[in-house]
Amino acid sequence: MKTRKTLSLVLAIAMSMALLTGCGGSDKSVEGNKESGEKEKLVVANWQSYATDADYGAASFAEQYNCEVEHYFISSIPELLSVLENGGTGKIDVVCINPLYLQQYLNAGVLETIDTSKLENYKNLRKDFCSIDEVKDSSGNIIGVPWVWGTTSLFYNADVITDEITSWSSLWDSKYAGMVTLENEYDAAIRTAAMYADQNPRNPDMDTVEKALVDLKSNVKTYWTSHDDFVKAYTSGEVVIGNVWGSIATELKNEGYNIQYIHPEEGTVGWCDYWCIVKNTEHQDLAMKWIDYCTGEYFQNCMATASSQAYSPVNTVVTDQLSDETRQSLWLYPEAPSNVNLALPLTDEQLTNWTTLWDEVKAAN
Repeated sequence: MKTRKTLSLVLAIAMSMALLTGCGGSDKSVEGNKESGEKEKLVVANWQSYATDADYGAASFAEQYNCEVEHYFISSIPELLSVLENGGTGKIDVVCINPLYLQQYLNAGVLETIDTSKLENYKNLRKDFCSIDEVKDSSGNIIGVPWVWGTTSLFYNADVITDEITSWSSLWDSKYAGMVTLENEYDAAIRTAAMYADQNPRNPDMDTVEKALVDLKSNVKTYWTSHDDFVKAYTSGEVVIGNVWGSIATELKNEGYNIQYIHPEEGTVGWCDYWCIVKNTEHQDLAMKWIDYCTGEYFQNCMATASSQAYSPVNTVVTDQLSDETRQSLWLYPEAPSNVNLALPLTDEQLTNWTTLWDEVKAAN
């Protein structure tokens, strides 16, 4: 099995490098492209169907700056890093990375620092997402700029639950025994229990968290593992309260289900993706324009108001100007949560402790 996985990764890298051979900046300098009449080309690594390949993304940017944008669609985080380490630097220009992996990329030497004073929109971005240590190098230089975020927070079925829900403690209420669902994911589960138990979500007392999660088991009907798992359990009435991704709650709300989604007073589990510039890019200026464009008002507003696959903007000016209806659909009404506990990288010891604890909780009687 290990040999098969290794061979698959080697083949993926080989195919990726073959695709990148013709990318902008691989053989010609920016000046050479301009002299020959070719448009400058920016190669952007991102997940497919993740905002930037929409009309308001790459196509609009290319028209505005008279350039070309080519997407390199990410298949996995390890695969992208391998591509960058094996010749992808200088060929891919900008990459989308989550803070869980950002320092790993930095340590591999594949990222540039970013002079945020040259970004017009940086001053309007959420300060809590810009200030975390995981988006800086050891000297405090910025290596990642936030552009999209979301939460895994508390939902409930308002057709069944008429009480006002404001706290994670509702999941532990005996009246909901056998009605709770929780994502089968150690990070979200432990951070949620830490907030409930008044612990630091990034470094909680593990005995306290374990007790809280074991206590919760008597209320848990099922642990969901996928979009379809959750939707089936919710729409069948099997579960009425628990945690879920904001995007799933939006989807069900738009389909007419009376699902409510709140950011509890103790805080919520969040995620945020960042743009990073790849080392040795020959399109530094265009890469900076791309980051500024993706954090600007036009792109951020389009992303937040898309008919499908809408995402929360990081630009606070855009958030403040959204209609009440749009903010409600993104669960940002009456205001966006300020106490978002981002998923951040764990040390090897923490990772072992967290995953072991979660396995033990699920196995407990």
